[in-house]
Amino acid sequence: MKKRNWIIASILAGSLGIAGAGVAHACGGPGGYSRGDHQGDRMMRVMKKLDLTKEQRQTIRNIKNESRDQMQAKREQMGEIRKALREQARAKTLDVDKVRELADAKSKIMADMTVQRITTMHQVRKELSPEQLEKFDAMKDRRSKRGDS
Repeated sequence: MKKRNWIIASILAGSLGIAGAGVAHACGGPGGYSRGDHQGDRMMRVMKKLDLTKEQRQTIRNIKNESRDQMQAKREQMGEIRKALREQARAKTLDVDKVRELADAKSKIMADMTVQRITTMHQVRKELSPEQLEKFDAMKDRRSKRGDS
């Protein structure tokens, strides 16, 4: 009887862990941040260490806001493509051409998002003084050595 209770308790505990992970994911992960928000907050913490002027902060905030809006549209497009791919996976017959078309569209959006991230970073870097840029690059180098890129 004890073994049976232990098994039931283990299953229940595992189920609660999975449910908790699902809730954390739905709420945006640890700390209530969505992935994009967390990365944006991390970038702003880095920017605080650079002793930006009020004008630099506002300009960088504007750059990030514009980029965020563009990225949100691309994430929505990506979600639609993922949904269509799931539908193709569940379809009774395989339409390879449709799957390839969706995969190509997905890769194009991913490339566009990469270009957008690099463009945003380039715009931010242009706003930094040479001293701030040196400090920023040193922080990025330390971060990449830790494997966090």
